[in-house]
Amino acid sequence: MDYQSILRKNRKKALALLSELTKKATFSKLNYRREDIKKIIPHRKPFLLVDKLHGIDLDKKNEIIIGSRFIPADDPVFSGHFPDSPVYPGSLQIEMAGQLGLCLSYFVMNSRNSIAADARPVSVRATKILGALFLEPLLPENPVRLISKNLEYDDFFGTVISQVISKRKVCCVCISQVFFSGE
Repeated sequence: MDYQSILRKNRKKALALLSELTKKATFSKLNYRREDIKKIIPHRKPFLLVDKLHGIDLDKKNEIIIGSRFIPADDPVFSGHFPDSPVYPGSLQIEMAGQLGLCLSYFVMNSRNSIAADARPVSVRATKILGALFLEPLLPENPVRLISKNLEYDDFFGTVISQVISKRKVCCVCISQVFFSGE
């Protein structure tokens, strides 16, 4: 798979629009917040970087999830990156996108569009960042839309393309891979 070509192709417009996905029969609207998200991924405060899950499409040809995050101006990262011109770090944008990809993995692995009452976090290990483009600065106090789409998935590895979008502009597009450890 030509990951660089996929990154270039998806650097300008959103992988999906919630308004378009809602028209599909395979789409499910979600209204999960941080407490729910903590049931399906292992991250915790201060490193839980997804605030809400809005919708998912589990169509085998187009498995995609949409979430969001709000980055407040008082986020401690801005005290050093950069005090006079705060910009959210690219590495944390990749982490944010990766966490949404893990949420997608939970739903795909469990073949469901809801979080089970007895849900347990997906057991994975990051293996690779296959590519990333940083296209616009991600500034504080702006809502952030997160989108992750499966590119490849089997019982051992998952590869997703993700976008971080603010003010209708793609700030970051990245492709990452995880290993499902089954622990």
